Amino acid sequence: MASTTKRLEKKMKILDTAFSLFRDYSVSATAIDDIVKAAGIARGTFYLYFKDKSDLLEQIILYKSTESMKAVLKRMNLQTDMEEADFYEAVRQFLNCFVDFLIENREILPVMNKNLSSCIKNLPEIYDEDIKRIYSLVIESMGNFGYSPDTAHKTVYIVVDMVGSVCSDAILHSKPYPIEQLRNIVIESAICIFKNNADMKYFEDENSGLHALTA
Repeated sequence: MASTTKRLEKKMKILDTAFSLFRDYSVSATAIDDIVKAAGIARGTFYLYFKDKSDLLEQIILYKSTESMKAVLKRMNLQTDMEEADFYEAVRQFLNCFVDFLIENREILPVMNKNLSSCIKNLPEIYDEDIKRIYSLVIESMGNFGYSPDTAHKTVYIVVDMVGSVCSDAILHSKPYPIEQLRNIVIESAICIFKNNADMKYFEDENSGLHALTA
């Protein structure tokens, strides 16, 4: 047990060290030698945890997106027996918290490269049981308003990816519009996606999955 904990701590140290270097000097300007030197580890130790720098970056994105999403989800007052209007208001609250988090932590955005939905794409790989529990509650709540689990997962992914991508550009570059001009439009567009998808009926082909939809 102690050995497993120590290994996890060492891996997290490498992730945090690499993230700081990527943030301060960019991914392309940071070599593996820079990371192991800053982390105080042998080069061989690095390869016990990561295949190469690309693998390291993917794991940083998963780690940081999970941490950011956990921080935002914990602000939601979500219950399984919510009325539909209350659920959409909770979603609106979540998205506003999400945008606030991006603004407050803008230094992570260049490293993340708009991949803030990585934790949803890679949910089975997430070690944090707390975020899995909260996410499951979101999916369960959506089921009360006409969503199948599959449609709920896809909708959450689309919304988080859309909001994260659009807002990242607006926060970092203020182009083509600053975040203040886009925030409400992006959030209300996301709410419309949630409402519209709740009314759709999906059917699957046994060979190729999602094939079509009807209102």
